[in-house]
Order: sequence, then structure tokens, then C-alpha cells
Amino acid sequence: MTDGLKSSFDLAMERMAKKGEGIAPLSDDQKKAMAEIACRTKAKIAEIEILYGKKIAEALEAGDKDKASKIEEEKRFEINRLREREDSERALIRK
Repeated sequence: MTDGLKSSFDLAMERMAKKGEGIAPLSDDQKKAMAEIACRTKAKIAEIEILYGKKIAEALEAGDKDKASKIEEEKRFEINRLREREDSERALIRK
């Protein structure tokens, strides 16, 4: 008999494993490195939120909405850059 119904994800993973394309489980060292990357990125994002938040507040206090908008855009760019770096570092660890 079977173990019950399998999800399409489970079936796809089984097919990939048969072809040798499955996702290898991470070692403890890899998990630790991933956690360190996530923690470092989270801390840097928090730092950016604080620094840019102050600049945005100052610009709004001065009545300069355009400057506040530009600073907000810079903040989003920096956060996206950090997340992209995190993704690439995680991809290197998975290899």
C-alpha cells in the first residue's frame, strides 16, 4: 500500500532526486553560516531604517517633501541592495 497522497511538491522533489537534481540538505556549518548572514543583514537593515528615518524626519520637519521622498528612495535602494547581497551569499553557501 501507499503512505497516502503526496503533494505535487513532494512528487516533483522525488522526480528531481531520481534525476540527481534534488535539493541537498544543508550541513550544520551551512545552517550556521546562513543564520549569521540573516542576522547580519537584519542588523544592517535596522541600522539603515534608523539612519534614514532620522534624515526623512528632518526633511519633513523642514517642509521639504521632495527631499524626504528622495531619501526614502535611497533607503529602499540600500535595503534592496543588502537583500540581494544576502541572497547571493546564501546561494554560494548552498553550492
